Amino acid sequence: MNAQRPRPLLLLVTVAAIAGATTFAALAEQRERRLGTIGPPPRQDPQRQTSAEGLPPLPLPVVPLRRSEPKAEPAPPLFVGKLRYGTWQDYMPNPGDIDNLLRHVRSQIDAWYGWTLYGLDEVVAAHEGDEPVPVPMIYMSGYHPFEFSDQERLALRQYLLDGGTLVAEATLGSPAFTESFREQMQRIFPQRRLVRLDIDHPLYRGYYDYSNVHYFSVDGGIRTRSEGPPEFYGINIAARTAVIFSPFDMSCGWDEFYAPPASERVPEAPRTRAMMPEDAVRMGINIVAYVSAQRRFATAQAQTRQIIGQQPDRRAAVPLALLRHQGDWNPDPNSLYQLIRQAAQRTSMPVAFELKAVDPVIEQLAETPLVVMTGMDEPGLDEREVEALRRHVLAGGFLFINNTSGFARFDREARALIGRILPEHELEPLDEDHPVFSSLFQIQQMRDAGTGRTRPAQLEGVSVRGRTVVIYSPNDTLAMLKGIHDPYANAYDTESATRLSLNILTYAIRR
Repeated sequence: MNAQRPRPLLLLVTVAAIAGATTFAALAEQRERRLGTIGPPPRQDPQRQTSAEGLPPLPLPVVPLRRSEPKAEPAPPLFVGKLRYGTWQDYMPNPGDIDNLLRHVRSQIDAWYGWTLYGLDEVVAAHEGDEPVPVPMIYMSGYHPFEFSDQERLALRQYLLDGGTLVAEATLGSPAFTESFREQMQRIFPQRRLVRLDIDHPLYRGYYDYSNVHYFSVDGGIRTRSEGPPEFYGINIAARTAVIFSPFDMSCGWDEFYAPPASERVPEAPRTRAMMPEDAVRMGINIVAYVSAQRRFATAQAQTRQIIGQQPDRRAAVPLALLRHQGDWNPDPNSLYQLIRQAAQRTSMPVAFELKAVDPVIEQLAETPLVVMTGMDEPGLDEREVEALRRHVLAGGFLFINNTSGFARFDREARALIGRILPEHELEPLDEDHPVFSSLFQIQQMRDAGTGRTRPAQLEGVSVRGRTVVIYSPNDTLAMLKGIHDPYANAYDTESATRLSLNILTYAIRR
């Protein structure tokens, strides 16, 4: 009996060992689960074979005839880099998402693009080596919180300034990922804001026209559906949206399945809403179409060319001031430099060949009678700054406001600002006999940048005591001065834009 007493102890140790192994296995499984996936893997391309390859092998020693080998399909151009980031976040919750999206792109709009898994460390290495990142679009997803290092933020910033586009989505609609993404973008671009895209943004008409999308949610096993305007956020850089963010799940829809309840997968990051698969696919196609269409424009915008011209009479030079404000106050610097170059080549006006950025304060405005204001979002001027602009135009100054890309957000803000500057005067369309249309060139018809069709020159202004002191262009009058523009912008063609902008400049100086 005594000899058998150690057996329960041995059994206890064995059970403990098994329990410990089970615990370690559970921990390992939990760790693997955090790095796991919620969607299916990427689809495999079908293996092609000739009819001869389906036959059984010939009996030896007969030598088989040479069979024609199937030709491999050429690789598509690399377009998307799926971002591998962090050390523990689930950076690839749906491994097949971007692959399936690009398959939808190919089948529905006949555009063939490739993708690759691209590490954030590779983005940093390219930046430090002064090498371009080889993909026009970087896509990142996830549902856990994350944080970039200083080097990573600097590298991503340069990638975007060089013409790249960052597209991100919160998998399962994770608030934790959304909060992290907003914070990191704020640190990358402290002077810019991640703002909701208006319904007239080209992202919603890149290929499919969208004013409403369908969402679904699962809570307590109950699935609910809703319909509403698409909700995307963006950061504009150089007159294009370089950062596109969806706070709601799309990637599951790209895989053509409904996202599971977040509580089953990530209890600490509950999902709010996800896009229905059909809408998710179409909006994904719109994103790819938008980035693709903007690629040439983005590359050109990354090269800001400052024009230094010969100026024989520096004493008569008139500085061209660009107004700084709280919004994106210099979205298209290339066009303003081209305006200066055209003024030097096609007129005799003594315009200084540099841009002078000024703040809306009396001391700086007093030295710059001609002020240009551009933008794509809210300028955010306070009452003191508005009063400075009012005193500037009433004292003999001139303000030209150009709606970069011609979108609705800035149009609303520009009209409201003009109303604040001169509340006792009306902003009215300028008649065709207004001197601005004949100050240098005789302008009757313009041409559209996108279609080439004729269209009227549309300018609005505010006049005080017979003098027009503010001119506003609701269409982009400056975009095509550089010969290339946002393909989705509401703009005039190069010759029309050049003539009209030079007329405005001439009128402002000679009035």
